[in-house]
Amino acid sequence: MSDPCATSLPGTKHKVIGLVSGGKDSCFNLMHCVANGHKIVALATLTPEPGVDELDSHLYQSVGTNLIHLIAKSMDLPLYTRVIKGKAVSKGPEYGSRLKGGEGSGEGGDETEDLTKLLVDVMAKHPEATALSSGAILSTYQRLRIEHVCSRLNLVSLAYLWQSKQMPLLERMLSCGMEVVLMKVAGVGLGTEVVGKQLADIMPLLRKLEARYGSHPAGEGGEYETFTLSTPLFSHRIKLKTVRTIVTDPEPYPVAYLKIEDAELEEKEGWVKPSVAELRDMLGLDNHEQAEEGLDEDSIELLEELKRDVGLETLKIDNVNNLNTLRDKIDRRNDSSSDLHSANDEGQKVRFARQGRWFSASISGITQEGEDVGQELRKCFDDISETLKSNNLSLPLHTTHITLLLSSMSLFVPANEMYKTYFGTSPPSRATVAVPLASGRVRIEIVGFDDTLPTSPSSSSTVSTVSAEQSQQQLSSVGGRNALHVQGLSYWAPANIGPYSQAVMVNQRLHLAGQIPLLPPSLTLPIPPSPSPSPYPHQAILALQHVSKIIDVLRSKNYTGGGWEGWVESCTAWWASSGCVSGTGSRAEAKSVLQRDAEGLKVFRKAWELWIERNGDSRTPVLFVQAEELPKSALVEYQVNVHTGRRGVDPISSMAGMSGTSGTIERGRDDDAEEDDEDHELEPIYEQAEELERRIRWEAYSTTSKLNQGSRGVVFVRAIDELSRIWDITRIARTVEKAITVRIYHLPGTENHLSSLLSMSMSQLKCNYTLIPVLSIHDKAGEEAVVALEIFGI
Repeated sequence: MSDPCATSLPGTKHKVIGLVSGGKDSCFNLMHCVANGHKIVALATLTPEPGVDELDSHLYQSVGTNLIHLIAKSMDLPLYTRVIKGKAVSKGPEYGSRLKGGEGSGEGGDETEDLTKLLVDVMAKHPEATALSSGAILSTYQRLRIEHVCSRLNLVSLAYLWQSKQMPLLERMLSCGMEVVLMKVAGVGLGTEVVGKQLADIMPLLRKLEARYGSHPAGEGGEYETFTLSTPLFSHRIKLKTVRTIVTDPEPYPVAYLKIEDAELEEKEGWVKPSVAELRDMLGLDNHEQAEEGLDEDSIELLEELKRDVGLETLKIDNVNNLNTLRDKIDRRNDSSSDLHSANDEGQKVRFARQGRWFSASISGITQEGEDVGQELRKCFDDISETLKSNNLSLPLHTTHITLLLSSMSLFVPANEMYKTYFGTSPPSRATVAVPLASGRVRIEIVGFDDTLPTSPSSSSTVSTVSAEQSQQQLSSVGGRNALHVQGLSYWAPANIGPYSQAVMVNQRLHLAGQIPLLPPSLTLPIPPSPSPSPYPHQAILALQHVSKIIDVLRSKNYTGGGWEGWVESCTAWWASSGCVSGTGSRAEAKSVLQRDAEGLKVFRKAWELWIERNGDSRTPVLFVQAEELPKSALVEYQVNVHTGRRGVDPISSMAGMSGTSGTIERGRDDDAEEDDEDHELEPIYEQAEELERRIRWEAYSTTSKLNQGSRGVVFVRAIDELSRIWDITRIARTVEKAITVRIYHLPGTENHLSSLLSMSMSQLKCNYTLIPVLSIHDKAGEEAVVALEIFGI
């Protein structure tokens, strides 16, 4: 009989395999799975060889696994076990190949593959299983490997504890009635006397050690391991009858574990399995109002400030004329229909440019009769791949970020199915939007970084002359590429169950994926309360919260390459109308939609203003562009770029000695500049101004470094014929000179005129560029433009 609360919860409901070690985290995550409407169908665990209590494993807890059968019995679930045979063969920050995913992409002999084999056995007995529960909190090593196995077996990873604050997490476990005993200690301040003690009894000690040494109170640094004696899901309590403490290393901090020689189940008198609603109450999952769903305390505060500042209850649309009327937008698009095939006069041709190690390529698809969008996308990626290969580059190995433009969001699913065949582990970040393309159904821009080590001509090894796997290992040496690709459902931020990362950091620059306001546990949009003045504020703040969460993980000292402060380089804020009207719609309908558009624009701009004031500099370059549709019918998507504040390699001078790179490297190594640069702290520089009687407005970002540590810019043009005059503005020309790629946003029906102007300006525009038609363009002041240039430079 289904639980009525479970069926009312949003999102897909899964039949779940519980991966349990017996520890507190894996057992507590099972409670969260049930509280989110999922059903546990089996438990699975990996154990050491018989007779071995403790195994030196990077991935699995081994102490206490001999008692998992008691947990399974107390939950009335089948248990499946497998002996750990493998070792930690692959110990790096990535698991698997960047070149491909799926079957055969694991590392032979690695202990991760024992999990794969175990789950294959479980799924043979439980073909209904669609998800895996695990207790990862901070361990990227553990999470990556579990998610890699899940993706290969088409299982959804459920890891609700991911990135939880540790002390509140422990307090919640105990408040729910969990009984947890310490099974092993291996950290400063934890002596052999605490082995076998209840977690509740040592909470004061854990707080003290966290304050004094920075220890992880939940044991995420390996300080201790646990075994769960009882949770509300257990019908019986596990009673330890005969135990003894084994000390394996007494110095300098003792390492010891509890050897359990005899244990039994003890009945809980009057026990009744808690309902989903009762579990949600225990776990505090419904503490906020619906209008605040998914928001943390900081975001709730930001939401309230946004509502006050925007004044949604009395919002007046005073500046309607600053938005093109919807009817005009429709008319302009209809007028341009005769140009659908002439606008892309280059056909399917790849544009490619590079500035030292940074490069960019773009292409527009051509729609052929009888071909679906997946085939159109495949041709685009194949052509880009060939272009990159001719420049000793690789699409999956070197690409950092991809902008995927579709003519309709209805094409997303088939396009994404083809897209994911081109990438394996640690894929590029991505922003996907639907825009009024003048031709084709697909347009793609990629940005990448060549992290190949310099080699002499005699020993040159490039992507085309060595095996791809050897290249992948070799290509990790310059720029420190690091991808955050979280695929498990949690309360943290939306999982990217698919072929793109939340963020990719290379050479100290972060490209975040476009963030839309999905509720992380269900990957659904929040439902606005009824009656509600507007859905925009909640969505805007939730999307920006996701941006913050991603940045916080990457800058955390617990994350590889973290420990930095950094700053925001730029933002592209996509938004969509909350309604639509056909070209034959009434003027009243058009005005109603127009008013909602104006409301949305005002809210999204103000949300960004409030967020950037707290998280950066209000002068950060930003543009607001209106898409036809966003993924999942979201109303906003923020795509943010960040710099760590640390010095990366100079993408120009670091190319010295590299062979096989086509194109001209115009600047040589400047050792004096490099030495001088190291004496100064790296800081951001933000500039902005209006030119030519306010017909052109620009915003620019750069750094205090002389060694090409990053630049970005945005140029707003009020009249399309003014575009040719921007090259005469010194600061804009200087920014364009450093450009790797320029995204050119323009209103529908202007593509041919724009292409003509660009053809006359090619001597100034030596970088790659991509034309992006949008429904409206605005700057941070709310002023409209007909064209905007977003510049990404070295």
